[in-house]
Amino acid sequence: MKSWLIPITLLAGAALSSESVAHGGTYRGPGDTVPPGAGAPATPATPATPTTPTTPSTPATPATPSTPSTPATPTAPPPPQQQAVTQPAGDLVDLTRWEFWWEFNKGPYLNLKAKVQSGAVSTGEGDILQGLSGGAAVANTFAPTPAQIQATIIPQLRALIDKEDDRDIAGGTMMALAKIQLDPTVMDVFKGNLNSGDQEIAETSALAYGVLQSADAFPILVALAEDTAEGRSLCGKPNGVPDRTRAFAIYGMGLLGSKTDDEKLQSEIAEKLWNVLINDDSSFKDLRAASVISMGVVPYSDPTIPVDRLLSYLEDADNDHLVRSHCPNAISKILQTAAVDNPSNPLIQRAIESFEKLATGRNTKNEVIQSSVYALGMLANGSAEFPADDVFKAIENVADKAKDKQAQKFSRIAMAYLGARVAADSPIREEAIKFLLDGMRKGKSGLDAWSGLALGVMAFHVQEQGGAMPGTVETAVLTKFEKEGNQQRRGAYAVALGLMKGETAKESLREAIDKSRDEGFQGYACLGLGMIGAREYKDDLIQIVKDNVRKPDLLKQASISLGLMKDKDVSVVLLELINPTDGRKPSLAVLSASATAIGFIGDKSSVEPLIQTMNNESLTPLARAFAAIALGAVSEAYMLPWNSLYSVDLNYRAAVTTLTNQATGILDIL
Repeated sequence: MKSWLIPITLLAGAALSSESVAHGGTYRGPGDTVPPGAGAPATPATPATPTTPTTPSTPATPATPSTPSTPATPTAPPPPQQQAVTQPAGDLVDLTRWEFWWEFNKGPYLNLKAKVQSGAVSTGEGDILQGLSGGAAVANTFAPTPAQIQATIIPQLRALIDKEDDRDIAGGTMMALAKIQLDPTVMDVFKGNLNSGDQEIAETSALAYGVLQSADAFPILVALAEDTAEGRSLCGKPNGVPDRTRAFAIYGMGLLGSKTDDEKLQSEIAEKLWNVLINDDSSFKDLRAASVISMGVVPYSDPTIPVDRLLSYLEDADNDHLVRSHCPNAISKILQTAAVDNPSNPLIQRAIESFEKLATGRNTKNEVIQSSVYALGMLANGSAEFPADDVFKAIENVADKAKDKQAQKFSRIAMAYLGARVAADSPIREEAIKFLLDGMRKGKSGLDAWSGLALGVMAFHVQEQGGAMPGTVETAVLTKFEKEGNQQRRGAYAVALGLMKGETAKESLREAIDKSRDEGFQGYACLGLGMIGAREYKDDLIQIVKDNVRKPDLLKQASISLGLMKDKDVSVVLLELINPTDGRKPSLAVLSASATAIGFIGDKSSVEPLIQTMNNESLTPLARAFAAIALGAVSEAYMLPWNSLYSVDLNYRAAVTTLTNQATGILDIL
């Protein structure tokens, strides 16, 4: 188990008892859940020897989805060149629940670090969250200064990795240094770990080159991704670069491509990714899936070639359907960027026609239907040429007639995107609102919760554009929240009210926290208060954090809520959880929750205490590793979690193991 990685799952729920040994940490927050990866290793293999096992948070009711797994059992060692990580246990929960989508997509909606580091105190009035671009045009008053990072933080992290050989510390520190992006010489550190006998460390070294987002890393990423002689030499694997290392290098190329404004480098990255996609014929579909997903995050100056290529690949039914299913989302991400300058780009119309056909086709695989209907909403814009009526009908068709539940539920998010992104005076906006309101009031099998969440998503985007939703929408969602008895679905309405900054909902949210015993719901209600900016309940939330140190889900959500309210006192509480004054050893779940919240908040007052904790040799290596992870997160160049680039608007139901397998995929890393 890669314990310095932060699995998205907190294994809570009816399927596990509190005594189970499993992944205890989280990446994306309370109730974080991830479906099992759909891909498979090229050859049977086992994980590296597990580090200290952890205990999940104590379950209350099945309100927080869970994806149980068990510690790996050592078997015969795999071939050296193909060390990989086996898949977790199969589905034991409903993977179509709304929490999956929210936990993958929440980073831009919270945009917490930009909010905290702005320095201004939120009043909760007219305070629209900064947008999905991940940046904020404000002075980062509470961020560590470049001088502090260069003179103190980087040297401390370098000193730690130079003197410690613990795998948790090595992995966490490498990622911390990569995310900071201010020391190009750290590539020497990554190079020194590429040939590690520990596959987890080796593949993370490859990924770190991409996280660094330095053009100097491009030749190394290519050598690893293409399995060249140079790549094999770097890895110390004369028989071939391990497939997982290759996949991590491919994701790294996408990260590099997303950052550079060098059109020549963008073109070279796109070409390398395409070549892997069309030339790889191995059973390890991660390489092809990673190539498609990575192509989608590069902001091409001319999207014609990559979009044409991906559309052709998507439309060829002979290609693996799991890999194809990532094409619609990747295409839409590329065209979203292109549409900023040219919303009537003819490529958009071609993509719409392809997605409509696949979304409603009788013989289309479920994963492709899911992605196609989702991508239709992603493509929406306010240009006069955009065929809003046709797209509305296609989404509605999937919502009403698709047999696949996930496709039905993704159609709600697609409808929210469509309604928010068409012109403000378009009748489609009103129709989309009616569609979602009807779905919330009458929907079954969780469709009501997805519709309610989608109304919040739509309201967020409308507000971001300077508009406003009808007041009846907030009233309807609040009414549903107050009447809903199912705590899992009720959490969706709490998040929706937060997204729409529902001032009228504050008192109801606060009262509901005390009346519920479901920590999953309580966490989402806390988060709703934070998104609204209900500072009158700040002291209550601080007490919730202090009283729930054994409930990582609730602990983290309440902490993030306080961060949204710009409360700095919560950092003191969280630091105490990483390094308890009474000498007790916190669980991995608590370490993960605390470190994630500290990093998510990004307050420079955490720097010195984290350095002290990181260097305290009386603590466990795991606790010190989490301190290093948190220190890197506080200081990093990324305003959003670095892997939000991949997780947002992803069809996670088509996940491959290197993307997420609840332990060792790129979306499982803090």
